[in-house]
Amino acid sequence: MSDVELAVIGAGPAGLAAAREASSRGVAVTIVDDNPMPGGQYFRQAASDSLRRIAGNIFDESARGASLLGTVEHARVDYRPDSCALGFFESELSVVSGGRVTTFTPRCTVIAAGCTERPTPFPGWTLPGVIGAGSAQNLMKSQRVVPGKRILVGGNGPLNLLTASNLVRLGATVVAVVEAARDRQAWGRIPGLLIEPTILLRGLGYRARLMMAGVPFHSAHVVVEARGTDRVEEARIAPIGPTGKVDFARSRTLGVDTIVWGFGLVPATEKTRALGCQHVYQARKGGWMPARSALMETTRHNVFSVGDCAGIAGVEKALLEGRLAGLVAAQRLGRASDTDARRLNARLRARLVRLERFRHAIEAVYAPGLDTLSLVGEDTIVCRCEDVVAADLRAALNEGVSEANSLKAISRVSMGRCQGRNCLTTVAALIAEARGCRLDEVALPTPRPPMRPVNIGSLVADPKI
Repeated sequence: MSDVELAVIGAGPAGLAAAREASSRGVAVTIVDDNPMPGGQYFRQAASDSLRRIAGNIFDESARGASLLGTVEHARVDYRPDSCALGFFESELSVVSGGRVTTFTPRCTVIAAGCTERPTPFPGWTLPGVIGAGSAQNLMKSQRVVPGKRILVGGNGPLNLLTASNLVRLGATVVAVVEAARDRQAWGRIPGLLIEPTILLRGLGYRARLMMAGVPFHSAHVVVEARGTDRVEEARIAPIGPTGKVDFARSRTLGVDTIVWGFGLVPATEKTRALGCQHVYQARKGGWMPARSALMETTRHNVFSVGDCAGIAGVEKALLEGRLAGLVAAQRLGRASDTDARRLNARLRARLVRLERFRHAIEAVYAPGLDTLSLVGEDTIVCRCEDVVAADLRAALNEGVSEANSLKAISRVSMGRCQGRNCLTTVAALIAEARGCRLDEVALPTPRPPMRPVNIGSLVADPKI
């Protein structure tokens, strides 16, 4: 066991920003990340130099993040790639790295665990050829390949627009983009969107690229079914009426071999939940997120949560939150003067307030006005790891099961490899539906270590497991 000054979990934009701010002030930082290279999802790098030369100009995030990626080379940074934060045991953090367990006692901890895609089941979503928008982005960035030949992009949120634009730039045939939100919602939010003109123009550029490529854009529509024998062959889409109900009678089919599907992102809260941090529910920020002070500190002393794991808000906000947490940690560790810290703190927070106003406008533009449970049929698989269908869960709920831990024990939902990352949001919605309560009244199951799959041989010698 060893003591570290600052442990940063996650080497994405928020984690790297925190590490750079703290290390530049003399703090010794240990970064734990389960990816082979730094950058997270947004600054994800190509898997090899040869791949990096293919369409290198497509993903300008790589060039933009070059200086940030260099944080891992700093003399005061101990960077540990391909490492899994196994779990927290009181004040200790156990990490699986290089086939063995190492235990740290950090004086300060920054959790920058990112997010996962919001799983939104619909009939046929487990067919080969259905892929998440974030997964498609990762495939394009790391491998420089597109996921199919005739691609439909569907769901809700700005990530889909970016993904469709990148697919077109890499030469893919995008049959259509299907967006649950209504186009006209943007007009009333123009003042809020103009707060950040650079980001707004970037988004308009994505839409313009699709128009120039002749890609049809269907607003207030949703994918209601994927059809095929061994893989996706057709997608059935339908309009969403003014009341938010899907008009299945007006559905039609499109011939595709791939459906890129995304309904936004969900904060990865396993680590803050495992620590016992208090959480709050904000639907437009992705759901459950840790409660934080103005200094990004959770309800656990000297434990900070930044970036998308503390509420979905985009890369600009993640970078600022990371810097702020790194600054506060350096101050707590005696490496930043109070005067210097207050001055930079005020500047960072002013920028965060501005971005928050812009984010509110984006959230309003993309408000879907759709009950996604209306897409879940009785035989629709909810938990892909354990093949649990909606009918089984609804039956248990009708028999009196009223909370997630009991439903988990009865059905094995969320007990598979992903530990609920692909099903818990739907499970919570089903519980809320059965109980007639709000989603924020549904408590999620307590996560248990290991938080990610690890080789069992790595655990044998660890007495805490």
